[in-house]
Amino acid sequence: MPSYLHAAPGPEGPDAGVPPMDDGPVWTWSREEIESYYRQGQCHYLAVAIRRATGLPLGALWNPFEWHIEPDENGEGGVPEIVHVYVVTPDGGVIDILGERSLEAMRITEAGADWEACPYGPLTDERLVQLVEDTGNLVPYDAADIAVAEEVIRRTPALAAAVVAYASGGDTPATPRA
Repeated sequence: MPSYLHAAPGPEGPDAGVPPMDDGPVWTWSREEIESYYRQGQCHYLAVAIRRATGLPLGALWNPFEWHIEPDENGEGGVPEIVHVYVVTPDGGVIDILGERSLEAMRITEAGADWEACPYGPLTDERLVQLVEDTGNLVPYDAADIAVAEEVIRRTPALAAAVVAYASGGDTPATPRA
């Protein structure tokens, strides 16, 4: 199991698992809150921060059943919803908030029972901008959001180790993959 940053305990009761968006910086949240934040809507913030640190390409996992923008009558021009954005390692693995792991493990974790039906592939910087600005498929972000993600990376030992390994030009996994 990867080691995570040490953070204050999260809320209990009906607010458990809900990030306290106005209650301190992300890295002070509980591990579960941080994982939830970077797995449910802000995954591209972290992926961009990892990409900038390592130079590794982005990847996306798409939902084939839900469309953000429906295709036209000819089946063209649609934008399927994104399930997850991550960084791709040279050997085809991925790095995201759960650390370095296999593509299959990420697909199972992020897409659940439908994981085998969900297409995945490269995501260019230009396409990411389109998904944020033009289609609204992803939540807009700015330099402050990326700076917060960079701090989360620094404070998460297994994630930091993976980023450092690839930032130094390494092409071997920093940790064993699940």
